[in-house]
Amino acid sequence: MNIPIHNLKTSYNINIAPISHSNGYDFNTIHKHNYFEILFFEKGGGYQLIDFNKIPIEDYSCYIVKPNQVHLVKRVVEADGLLIQFSGEMLFTNTFSLLKSYSKPSVVYEKNQKLTQDFFILLKRILDIQKSKSKYFKEKSIHLLSLLLYSLEENIKVQNTEVTVLTEKITEFTDLVDEFITKKSVNEYADLLNLSSKKLTQVIKKGLSTTPLKHIHDVLILNIKRDLAFKELSHKEIAFNYNFDSPSNFSAFVKKQTGLNPSELQKELLNQ
Repeated sequence: MNIPIHNLKTSYNINIAPISHSNGYDFNTIHKHNYFEILFFEKGGGYQLIDFNKIPIEDYSCYIVKPNQVHLVKRVVEADGLLIQFSGEMLFTNTFSLLKSYSKPSVVYEKNQKLTQDFFILLKRILDIQKSKSKYFKEKSIHLLSLLLYSLEENIKVQNTEVTVLTEKITEFTDLVDEFITKKSVNEYADLLNLSSKKLTQVIKKGLSTTPLKHIHDVLILNIKRDLAFKELSHKEIAFNYNFDSPSNFSAFVKKQTGLNPSELQKELLNQ
């Protein structure tokens, strides 16, 4: 099957709605968005699947889903709150680490009633401005959206530690990996960044607590998982698309990264 990709329908690509609102698509099945979605739950219950990670929905909690991430929501009937959806074109997304593709956590914070109430007030202010259709309602909405994101940056949960301040080189590296995932080696990325391989390794270890090669492999296996789960492609075609020189090497890579061969992994992903 091909995974559905959903678009925003508002004229300037900022949408706020109750989480329980009537969707134009089935959020209970796996899907993708081409926009950011931040969900603020006042009442929790159930779980979400974000890029194949099962995340329980807690009371007074906040979660973020980024463009092209695999997503589904299995919430209980009582679970509700507010969500905001917006496109990357609406603001300078490079300013916010939580919006970057390499920012791993989908959980911004959990079980914080005061924060959730504060964000509800801010979301309702944006809604009021939208409804007013005043002369500068778009500019005001974008300003308040930026304020909301700065506030989230201050409170994001990253394994119970503060958010790592990412350097310009880390940002450049992760952007390059997203762009050239099938073509570049660590040495080639280092050359593009005007760094030695040793220096690149030091920077990535300090900023992302991993190695450049591990980050490349993590991004690659995530994209392979998405293809196995949703595209009508054979394993041979997927291997070719990601520049593996043979299906056997592709299978060996998948096995090493996940403990499963491609067929076993595909079955597991489709049964989630």
